Amino acid sequence: MPCSSCAADSLDIFGEKRARRELRRYLKDGLGGTDARQIAAWAEEGGLRDATVVEIGGGIGQIQAELLRRGAASGRVVEALGAYADLAGELARSVGIADRTSFEVRDPLADPEAVAAADIVVLRRVVCCSPDGPELLGVGATKARRVLLASYPRDRRLARILIWLENASFWVMRKRFRTYLHAPAELERAAGRHGLSRTRVARGMVWETAQFDTAAS
Repeated sequence: MPCSSCAADSLDIFGEKRARRELRRYLKDGLGGTDARQIAAWAEEGGLRDATVVEIGGGIGQIQAELLRRGAASGRVVEALGAYADLAGELARSVGIADRTSFEVRDPLADPEAVAAADIVVLRRVVCCSPDGPELLGVGATKARRVLLASYPRDRRLARILIWLENASFWVMRKRFRTYLHAPAELERAAGRHGLSRTRVARGMVWETAQFDTAAS
């Protein structure tokens, strides 16, 4: 259950081969993952006309691409790995949004001011990539003018077992990357410190998807 990319120097399980598989899958079948489809549906339900989108730790940026295809005005992918840039550009050209999207190599935790605000902020399977996941969600909260949409592992036995097994396999393979489970209440408090409140949640077997709205929403 690997997470999406996040700011760190230990992202050694992510690479071009994996990203190209994601690109082919998206171009053939659309968004994959119940949580990704839920995020897109909630964003569309809230209205996309004239909306700006930023996908933090977005890899090649499938979700912001999907929202632009559904009517959002512009999107950005903020990603720690510059290696994703070419494939993100290929995706944008393939679906006809190249003039409305951009790819930025940023570390939101190290330099949060470098990430510009947007109406819709997406953090899909990102906070679990860092021991500082709540702080990362807090950064996303400061950038959301309207809504923050995020997914992360559920705090339940199945997820804990899967994460333990996954991290054990990374250790055996001598990979530096690790997955982290953060209590949803801790993530909710991180958003709350920046004026956002969790308004709804959808739970699957492993992943939990949450919507955090600003007071103005």
